[in-house]
Amino acid sequence: MHRAMLAAVLVWGASCHVCEAKVAAHVEMLIGGSNEADADDAADQPLIVEFGEPGARSKVLAWTPLVEQVAKRIGVDQALLMAVIDVESGGNPVAVSLKGARGLMQLMPQTALAQGASDPFDPYQNVVAGARLLDTLLATFGDLSLALAAYNAGEGAVRKYGGAIPPYAETQRYVRRVMERVAAYRR
Repeated sequence: MHRAMLAAVLVWGASCHVCEAKVAAHVEMLIGGSNEADADDAADQPLIVEFGEPGARSKVLAWTPLVEQVAKRIGVDQALLMAVIDVESGGNPVAVSLKGARGLMQLMPQTALAQGASDPFDPYQNVVAGARLLDTLLATFGDLSLALAAYNAGEGAVRKYGGAIPPYAETQRYVRRVMERVAAYRR
């Protein structure tokens, strides 16, 4: 049986609580809502985020309170942060890519540290670090598409191709997917 550590930030109003739980193959996090189900009041129902076996659903929207807080603090568009989380990790705070990127916004360990995140699996630290990085890239390149290309392929790749999106299929697909999701999260 696989065991993992899950750190979840549950936001209740203005207070924030960090919980750790040892998990097997499946975890559910309840965020908000009440204990009593009322079919007439769906808005009061909790969002359920599931992590685990391949194919398990993860609802990026469950991170909205955290993302909203960070977006206001850093001054980055909330829809942009939600879209990056959606594309990068699907809302999984313990995601690790094949290249070693970690957490909700899939930060490489050295990038996370450079942006002030000592624990890239801590959702708050990860989103703050990712938002800082995006803010820097937006200021550097002055264009959302180029900032996203730099987030995915690195600043050097964007500069190498004369301030254009690099001709890497993965990066071009990434920019397109994030831009589509930004529009969706703004609706």
